Amino acid sequence: MSILKGEAAEGEPKDIATAGGQPVTDRQWMDELKKKHGEEVLLGLLNHIVVDKEAKALGIAVTDHEVEQELKRSMAGYSSEQQYYEQMQAELGLSKEEVREETLYRLTLQAVATASITISENEIDDYLAQNSERFTPKKEMQLSIIKVASYNEAEKVMDRLEQGENFAELAKELSIDEESRQHGGNIGTVEEDDPFWPEDLLKTAAGLQAGDIAGPLQTGDTYAVIRLESIIVPEQQNQAEIREQVRSELALEKAAPLQQVESDLRAKYDTAIYIDNSLQD
Repeated sequence: MSILKGEAAEGEPKDIATAGGQPVTDRQWMDELKKKHGEEVLLGLLNHIVVDKEAKALGIAVTDHEVEQELKRSMAGYSSEQQYYEQMQAELGLSKEEVREETLYRLTLQAVATASITISENEIDDYLAQNSERFTPKKEMQLSIIKVASYNEAEKVMDRLEQGENFAELAKELSIDEESRQHGGNIGTVEEDDPFWPEDLLKTAAGLQAGDIAGPLQTGDTYAVIRLESIIVPEQQNQAEIREQVRSELALEKAAPLQQVESDLRAKYDTAIYIDNSLQD
């Protein structure tokens, strides 16, 4: 017997799912989404509109290069661009294009918030003199790790690797580090003085050649076997770009909180919400 599902009558809520024979309508679903996320989404839409209007009024236009530079800074510490975007999708539900759009919006909002703030060259000089190490390129190591509970287990891992077994496959099989295990042990790039990793492990890694494996190494209450994938020595950042980055950061420190800027702009551009007074400022 065949069954053809009929279309819902005009004006009748459409079923989008069922559980135990009980339907869930499109209207029920949308109502729940509005109750839980409606305010956040609606204010976000309004913020994008008013910030764009103010940016145009002030003659502010964030360039593609500025967006790329900001994304590059955001990706620091990830093993690849792909891993960064996968993390954004997993954590925030944002696609690659949406991440770029939000980056553009954030930079535009910051530019609007700081448009009337002047930072002198002396202020920038003073900041750079006090924070010179921040802009000194640091050696970065791309590492993979297999983390286990005991020294003996780590020795067994080393034995299997010496016998020619694949590092990534062993990481997926044995590592107790949930996040890196999913990526075959890959933990991305780690700076040579990263305070979140044991100093002995970093020193050992810095002495390896690409492809070398070392272990067992103690990592707190666990033990690890590491493989150095590559060493990256970043290029010296352009001095003009460094100064502009510092100028922007110092200006933001003097600016009103960004949420306040958004709220003020919604008021300036006569924002009106017609569905629930609780959403109004």
